Amino acid sequence: MSSEELRLTEEPRNRSEGEDAEAVSPESGAARGESDGASSVGMADIQATLAKLEEQIGAYRRMLAEQEVAASLERTEADREAKKEASPLGGIDEEELGDVAESIASDYVAFFAGLDAVAEAAVKGERNGVDSEVERVASDAVEVEEEEVGLAEPSVELPELFGELESQLAMGLHRNASVAVYESGEEHLVYLSSDTGSGVTPEPQPLFRAFSSGKAMAAAVIWRLLDAGVVGIDSPVVDYWPEFAQRGKSKVTVRHVLTHTAGLPRDYGRGDVDWGDWGRMSDILASMDLEYEPGEVIHYHAITFGLLVGEIASRATGVAFEELFDREVRDPLGLVDTRFSIGADDVDARSRVQRLYTADDYHDLEMPMKMDWLLDNQIVSPGASCITSARDLGRLYAAVCNGGVGCDGEVWLSQGAAANVFATHASAYNIEEMSRVRVGQGIWMFDDQPNRMGAPSGSSAFGHGGMGSSITWGDPENGLSVAIITDTMQEEELNGTRLNRISAAVRRDMGLEVGSVADF
Repeated sequence: MSSEELRLTEEPRNRSEGEDAEAVSPESGAARGESDGASSVGMADIQATLAKLEEQIGAYRRMLAEQEVAASLERTEADREAKKEASPLGGIDEEELGDVAESIASDYVAFFAGLDAVAEAAVKGERNGVDSEVERVASDAVEVEEEEVGLAEPSVELPELFGELESQLAMGLHRNASVAVYESGEEHLVYLSSDTGSGVTPEPQPLFRAFSSGKAMAAAVIWRLLDAGVVGIDSPVVDYWPEFAQRGKSKVTVRHVLTHTAGLPRDYGRGDVDWGDWGRMSDILASMDLEYEPGEVIHYHAITFGLLVGEIASRATGVAFEELFDREVRDPLGLVDTRFSIGADDVDARSRVQRLYTADDYHDLEMPMKMDWLLDNQIVSPGASCITSARDLGRLYAAVCNGGVGCDGEVWLSQGAAANVFATHASAYNIEEMSRVRVGQGIWMFDDQPNRMGAPSGSSAFGHGGMGSSITWGDPENGLSVAIITDTMQEEELNGTRLNRISAAVRRDMGLEVGSVADF
């Protein structure tokens, strides 16, 4: 209240006190008349003051209402920003996605975890407080699924493989695992180990996330361009991609890129990368600093590898990577299940993509949601986003092991080009594994024991794995290629053990020498 308003309210009070005194004194009627006049003036002042107070109160109320509206708007904006921060996009970690991006709501996870718990309780006969009628329905659903899948008995006997897969299934190491075996360029077996019944993998093939097993698919485009003379193995990358010369990278060659000795970082090193913008990604790569001198050390380019080979191939031909992959690899080899992105309108392919699981102790339980983000946003990251089948992975390696001749009998690579794929192009110190390793054209040779190919020391076997989930390898001396791909990600030590044991089982069944076999 203002000082003027205070003054107006105090003055009548003082006058009233004086008037009361006059009223009780033995004064004349004239004095009483004067008092009546003063009283009239006091009432007028009071009414005027009340009017001012009501006006001021109204002003205060309007001000409070405006403040409440402003506060409400601030709360709404804060909620909106909180939702943005909780978006799956905020959780992208490109290193993890490449070895690698982002989180769907926790109730989504809880919902599917609940479904899994019901199904497992029904299958194993464990009640754990779940309503028996719900279990019965879940059990019936599983039985119907078995009938719909209708997995056939395999026409060939690989008892060691079948036994190992069933043992690992019982251990909970996977829910679905597909294994393809090729011999001398011909399909020997494609087998599905599944918690709904195992047998010959059904048609159309289930699709799996390949992670880094897809790097060989991307590198295969370069194999074809090398064979055709469009690209030179020791040509500087800047011959095809001039902007790549920034920050001292003019010495980096195609061989350096294929062998992970380019000296570049393993990933993009920033969380705000627009994965869906190929041009921006290429610009980021071109502007990167080198971490090591080219050719000196092997530093696995977990994320950067795929886009490096993709951009080199595109610059050399003038054709976008996915179109080039279809033309040079997918179509001639009949890889009907392989792609690096799936359009939203391709309902059939999307329905075949196997749900990805992680072990309870896996270091990144959000990985399935991150990979769903890649799929839903049609992100093409050749080192990480490949979706394929065990059959297709096996067909690629079968062509290389069969002297460049594909499974359909067509020459895909010359014999020399096929042999160059698994020749040693770099033998250097691997700064991550603290040992010397050998690398071919985008694939690896494993000299350690035990290894994920189950191969003995000195073997010519070569291959590439996928983070926590898969391995594909070829043994050119024996004309054998094997693809193992699973839907459940395990920590690398356990993953290495299970893949080693599956590979060793295949080798025993095929009568081949076996390296060390790991124990769980």
